[in-house]
Amino acid sequence: MPAPEADRPAGPSACLATFADRGGIALPSAAESGSGACAIEDPVTFRSVAMADGSKVELDSAVTLRCSFALEVVGWLHDDLPAIMTGANGRLAKLVGVGGHACRPRNGVAGAPISEHASGNALDVSALGLKDGRTVSLIDSDKETRALRESLQKSACARFATVLGPGSDSSHKDHLHLDMRKRPRDFKLCQWAVE
Repeated sequence: MPAPEADRPAGPSACLATFADRGGIALPSAAESGSGACAIEDPVTFRSVAMADGSKVELDSAVTLRCSFALEVVGWLHDDLPAIMTGANGRLAKLVGVGGHACRPRNGVAGAPISEHASGNALDVSALGLKDGRTVSLIDSDKETRALRESLQKSACARFATVLGPGSDSSHKDHLHLDMRKRPRDFKLCQWAVE
């Protein structure tokens, strides 16, 4: 049974402290984090992540996520993407087309099961902005960025429980959806057709 509110320690949770230690820059957020099926456990709102080299990766809009999922996003930015971007002669500056918490059913279809976005356990992104001003779309068929997108696909599918993008369904043809949905036997779903 959880401790009564008065008995809980003041200050950030252990997850939020780890988020900050890993470079996550939390924004002040309202105490409201949804209710019922749309409640977020240990929410964190952020718009940028400090990288090991002192640079920052910005999100084109602030997102609110479950802290444990935000740690996966920060881990992807810190541990996976720098080497991938260096291999593509670039440095990551921004995540474009981001979306986080949204209280809605899957794919916005009435009557469908609740989306992982509803509990802050999902992130959408459509492109990467690079330090040199280039933008790499995750959903196009540009031959020059295919190897980069294939590396990103491999990395995302290894880290996240669900990766949906072009080729998965009509709801994900224009962006990449990442989440940590729990499934039996830790089954992962990777549906992103890189062209």
